[in-house]
Amino acid sequence: MDEERDARASQPAGFEQLLRANAASMLRFADFVLHDRSAAEDAVQEAFMIAYQRRGALRDPAAFTPWLRTIVLRECLRWRRRGFFRAFGLSDQVVAPAAVDPAVQLDLARAVRRLSPKLRAVIFLHFFEDQTLNRVALELNIPEATAKTRLYEALRRLQRVLPGYEPSNTGGET
Repeated sequence: MDEERDARASQPAGFEQLLRANAASMLRFADFVLHDRSAAEDAVQEAFMIAYQRRGALRDPAAFTPWLRTIVLRECLRWRRRGFFRAFGLSDQVVAPAAVDPAVQLDLARAVRRLSPKLRAVIFLHFFEDQTLNRVALELNIPEATAKTRLYEALRRLQRVLPGYEPSNTGGET
């Protein structure tokens, strides 16, 4: 399987197949970071063009997904810095499972929207992609301690803006 992926990554048509296979995941990631579906689509498209142009720089085809996710995140951060993006603001859309209470979902959406894209990226990978902090650090090409700090900071900020929110650490349900 790895040999097949390595062979695909080295061929333009195979590389295109790898991009297509990761398109939905990368779009969800970009949408979560940007909170704007249209901007996310544009950012992913730009990131895919960059990845295709720089495919020769991919040293380890087994690291394709983290490599691509890093490019997508950088492109999302670049989109965030664009003036017209800030002028139009972010939509209220959050890519997340439906909350039981719509009021809680709305509060959470607003709170997450206030986080920086770097904090949202860690939240997305850890909670929505169910990745360990070690894997999050590898995906984002940051030290594990930085991933832990970003996750802690994001959760601290969410707790501060969500009245009555307390992390669940009772462990009562199994």
